[in-house]
Amino acid sequence: MGGLRISEMAERTGLPASTIRYYESAGLIEPAERGSNGYRMYGDVEVERLSFIAGAKRLNLGLTEVRHLVAARESDLCEHVQRDMRAVVATRLAETRAQIAELVRLSDELQRAEDRLSQPATGGVCSDACACSVITGDEALQPPAGATVLSVLNR
Repeated sequence: MGGLRISEMAERTGLPASTIRYYESAGLIEPAERGSNGYRMYGDVEVERLSFIAGAKRLNLGLTEVRHLVAARESDLCEHVQRDMRAVVATRLAETRAQIAELVRLSDELQRAEDRLSQPATGGVCSDACACSVITGDEALQPPAGATVLSVLNR
């Protein structure tokens, strides 16, 4: 039986063997045939599919999106696949731009806080009059309605 062992597949695709096993268990690639020695053996179809999956992951597409695109790519006309890919990429691009805008807003807030905290201390214990109020007082950093720093960073 010809084919590539998982270590060779990892080298060829640039994906760790653990990721290849995960994609196999998640159904993104067909389970590998096993050689007489028990090693997984992959063919050119799996190499090509894994390269496609790796490219989709570089675009930060989720597994659900990747699964849909892999299935469409293997069962539909290029025109339809391209349309589906364009829609998925456009959605991810809009989400990325929204994240960037939120991170720019956060960066501005942090810069204002750092500027305020760079002022000389007022002496005595912290109060609403000192720079520390940038976090605890009326000047506390407030995320926009419906958004939090963690919601942006955890996307």
